[in-house]
Amino acid sequence: MKLKDLKSWVNKLSEDELEKELRYNVMDYGISGSISEIIRSDENLYYVGDQPVLVHTSNELKQRGYSASQIAALDVEVPQDCYYVELSNEYSILQRFAD
Repeated sequence: MKLKDLKSWVNKLSEDELEKELRYNVMDYGISGSISEIIRSDENLYYVGDQPVLVHTSNELKQRGYSASQIAALDVEVPQDCYYVELSNEYSILQRFAD
């Protein structure tokens, strides 16, 4: 979905609908929760298998000892200048897998 599509959809909502909480639902894991913010990525963000799941900038990865060629080989999880949502109850997600 592009932001312009989201904007068009939101603009059609009534004032009462706009007062409702924005939530997410992840059917694969049986979790849901509130969306607390929408974030704009100023750089490409990469995931390298951390637990808890975190995304990192290339500078953060360099500080952790990754070389430029190792970073270039990684998949970009969130491209630069994109908007994304972080799930707000990540610790409850992790707890489900720990049990």
